[in-house]
Amino acid sequence: MPIDLRLLADGVENPGNRERIAEAAALLGGQLSDSVHGHLIAVENTPTADSVYGRRPARATTTLAVGNERRGISRRLLAAAAETVVIPTLSRTVSTLNVAAAAAVAGWYVSRGSGGQAQRPHPERRRPMILISGADHVEVGSSLRSAAAFGYREVFLEDRGAGWFEGGHHRRREARAAARRHKNPLRVRRAPTGLVTRFHDVLFLTASGPGVPINRARLTRGRSQLIVVGAPPDTAESLAASGAGRITLGFQQQTATEPALRLVASIALAEIARQVGMPAQRRAAVPPRGPRYERELALAADGELLHIEQDELLAF
Repeated sequence: MPIDLRLLADGVENPGNRERIAEAAALLGGQLSDSVHGHLIAVENTPTADSVYGRRPARATTTLAVGNERRGISRRLLAAAAETVVIPTLSRTVSTLNVAAAAAVAGWYVSRGSGGQAQRPHPERRRPMILISGADHVEVGSSLRSAAAFGYREVFLEDRGAGWFEGGHHRRREARAAARRHKNPLRVRRAPTGLVTRFHDVLFLTASGPGVPINRARLTRGRSQLIVVGAPPDTAESLAASGAGRITLGFQQQTATEPALRLVASIALAEIARQVGMPAQRRAAVPPRGPRYERELALAADGELLHIEQDELLAF
């Protein structure tokens, strides 16, 4: 049976975040709710949380709860949750997403399911390049925050009036706050003219309409591949005419305007991270074997007669 998805914004204070969470719910075919319905899943970074990747699609009424921008989900709601899931991140300094972006990513994988996130020796070699195109400064900033959280060290940005590079002081300040710029080491590069011609494989993402579903596209071709996120319709058509591939999130078109960039970009970045994989855990170092005389002394301590010739002792 199809999922009845509700997004619950537990203590979310910013009106803009609540608006985007409601938009995420609508895109996912659900709605924003103020109470718990059915199976409750909390999105919170706790030691016992399960990865949002590698799960089957939910099949019943489900409430997905996200928490306050600073404090997270309340203890009461967390205790009541049947499950707790976490969105795996790779950055040491930007370890969380914007709350609306987190709601979109978690809702996407809870409602659709996915394969797991494998551990790989050199996942960075599989990571494609990203071009983010945006006109709203807060949406651009939140998207750059997600890029850093999912392990990107640099991205290209087509600034279509967002003012990231040359905007007014107030606008730039808000954008950088949304990006968590004080701890975000991401290198943001201005997209040069003709950037797409430098890549062998170019894919552009659309929120709805025809295209290869993003979870079926191969997003692991490394630095020879460019993924374009947020391109306006005329640019998208130009890319299609030039032979670029089209990938889609498969949302139903809700309005004449495109969905918020942070929602679309964060889902795309999460799926790239899932396919690219996590760094393989290193095996614990085996302590070196001690010199033979130390082993012999240990035996003597256990009551065994110890006899070492002088020549043997000098050999140590």
